[in-house]
Amino acid sequence: MKRTGLLLLGFICVFSMTGCRSEIERDIAGSGDMTVDIPSTEANRPKEFTIDLAPDRIPLAEYRDQYEAEVEKVLETEYDRLRFSEDCELSPIDGAETVGIYQLGSERLGVDESIGIIEDWLEEVGHDELDLKAELRSVSGEHCVKEGTDWEWPLVYDYYPDWESGFGFYINTNACHIQLLSNGIYSMSDGSITAYLGLDGHASSDAMRADGELVDSGLVAQKGEDVWELTDGEMSVAEAAELVREYFEAGTPRQNTDGVSVDVPWVEVFTLNDKYEYAFQVRRIYKGVPFSYVDWGPRTYYGYEIGGDTKRAYVIRHDAVAAFAGYSEAQPIEPLMEEQTAILPLQDAVERLDDFLADKVRLEVGKAGLAYCVYCETDTETGAVTETAIPCWEFESVNRTNDQFLTFYVNVLSGEVYYYEHG
Repeated sequence: MKRTGLLLLGFICVFSMTGCRSEIERDIAGSGDMTVDIPSTEANRPKEFTIDLAPDRIPLAEYRDQYEAEVEKVLETEYDRLRFSEDCELSPIDGAETVGIYQLGSERLGVDESIGIIEDWLEEVGHDELDLKAELRSVSGEHCVKEGTDWEWPLVYDYYPDWESGFGFYINTNACHIQLLSNGIYSMSDGSITAYLGLDGHASSDAMRADGELVDSGLVAQKGEDVWELTDGEMSVAEAAELVREYFEAGTPRQNTDGVSVDVPWVEVFTLNDKYEYAFQVRRIYKGVPFSYVDWGPRTYYGYEIGGDTKRAYVIRHDAVAAFAGYSEAQPIEPLMEEQTAILPLQDAVERLDDFLADKVRLEVGKAGLAYCVYCETDTETGAVTETAIPCWEFESVNRTNDQFLTFYVNVLSGEVYYYEHG
């Protein structure tokens, strides 16, 4: 199977940092595989949030002691429209003490701050010989010139310092790639994958896909002891995952938001000529509760957009993350309501989901656990995307009636059910 991931060709799609898609798309050619998010505006500043709290919630401090027994009970129970697979993974809730509903914010970088970040990064990855005046461009929309059907992204130094911010500054050459968005580095490639494969294209492709054949995949917790030969020798999945975790814990480059830590839950292994390459899914943990993680790829929504963290990081050697693309751990997280110490128990959530499903649905759940999903709303006038993190029981599943892949979320505060379809 050849993995192509998300590769943006011929136009720029406007995405938020978690992968929730705006209703607006810019029809712009010659983008060089860039991805842009929508910056913060007055329309998506933190706002008051109200919710009808379910009456049958249980204090987390009490529920943690009951959870393991409840998991066993849920797995043994026969429901009308759903069942759990024999190898279903149900995540522990040991780290959770409170949950809340939060708005995910956006802070633009200053012009000189952005240039400084890029200069430091170029030195770090060994490409400080690159001429910024000839290669540093912006996809912010400022100073753009349209030639026929194509947009020409302007050189930053042609208009320096006349920029509102450093949002959208990027470099994309064969040697390396970096792109800044609102909260720091959104994507980068040190060029080592492109160089190893002897490719002539832009290094940004390294951050958007793996070029080889997919040979293995699974949870890092299960695959950790597996060893594959990378470009500089053998390395276990666990070692590479720890390298990725430490890289993002350190910030890219802004310090991570208070309460945020990093989890690397999933790995895919691809061929890289006669060697191998790790592609990891990365997600945030906020105050002990992980975010749902969502891979690149097509999704179908039903009246609203919902998902989770989308970030992939690539490792081909022992000493560095070679490339990545996705959200920033420095993204501001603002509470919209008082944090809660009680949640809807798993058994109640499963029963609500079973009642929610249509009679003909036969759902098989392969993975479940407590997680923050990200609910997205788009302002139709400004195009600004508001992202709200909501604590839920997450159920990754397949409708065996038609082999439809679905992810369901049951709000642990209100009991509301959300879902989307994916490939």
